[in-house]
Amino acid sequence: MQPATKLVEIPNREAESAPPPTSAVQQFFSIPELAERWRCSRGSVYNRIRGQLVVDFAAKGRKGHKLIPVHVVLKIEREHLRVLR
Repeated sequence: MQPATKLVEIPNREAESAPPPTSAVQQFFSIPELAERWRCSRGSVYNRIRGQLVVDFAAKGRKGHKLIPVHVVLKIEREHLRVLR
């Protein structure tokens, strides 16, 4: 009969000293990212986000980089969801 082996846990010091990971969920989407996500043109993305909350880094009346918050994206996706039967 063999003696019972004893398992010893070795603490992982790297895991203890590493900072907790930041949220892996993306907080904002750009227009090209949404076009790829929704498989449509950028023009269609602009039409869908019209009237929604958008973070715009341009001066008034100028073209600039726009970011759409994730809660707005999820709201639009919920509204355009098709029921598959």
